[in-house]
Amino acid sequence: MLLRNAFLILMFAALFACSGSPPPIDAAQAAQVAASARDAKASKDLALYEQMRSANKNDLAAQLGKELLAKYPESTAAAKVKESIEQVNNGAQAEKEAQRIARLWTYNTAPEAGGSQYSAYVYAKDEVSAGGKTQRLRLVLRQHPSWGQSVYLLLESGGFRCGADCSASVRFDDQPAQRMAMTIPPTGEPAIFIDDNKGFIAKLAKARWLHIDAQLKGASAKHVVSFEVAGFDAARMPNKPH
Repeated sequence: MLLRNAFLILMFAALFACSGSPPPIDAAQAAQVAASARDAKASKDLALYEQMRSANKNDLAAQLGKELLAKYPESTAAAKVKESIEQVNNGAQAEKEAQRIARLWTYNTAPEAGGSQYSAYVYAKDEVSAGGKTQRLRLVLRQHPSWGQSVYLLLESGGFRCGADCSASVRFDDQPAQRMAMTIPPTGEPAIFIDDNKGFIAKLAKARWLHIDAQLKGASAKHVVSFEVAGFDAARMPNKPH
């Protein structure tokens, strides 16, 4: 009987040896393998995060960093991301704000005799009542091959009032207001031109907000009209004024 049992034990041992199956992995080993795999994936995500950060693509870097922190919160890669994620998030917000204010401006180029006309305009923040309807003023910058550079306020309809001493109070950001001479065109367009267009644009290029006291036809009081101008791109108006 003892010989028979010993024979069976030897037979089963031989069968397991010939099968080539690896020995079973215990729980600690399995956890270590899984942790190594997670660290490898986190390191790969960290490399992409750092690549976007180095390229100043903060919006993409912020998204990648957020995902890495959510998926691998206890990893070495997550600790590395935490060192810079606040700066990246701030940069992403600044990029979004820059894009927003840039989109407030509209630029146009049109062929004209003697060259091209370039123009840019931005709408006022709030509407006004003029010409029998509610509308928004536009601040327009124009470069014309024959007429030169102009800056003016433009309504859809109605018009502006201006006395013999035609001027308006103009303020950039929190700087003191100044009176600037203006001219209503004799051709009847619902516009009023700022005479010192060169000086006006020089100040506008450094400002975030512009506030102008506008006197509209049919209105009993002046309107303080505000424009968010910080997104103006001077490179889109290539002709320097003479």
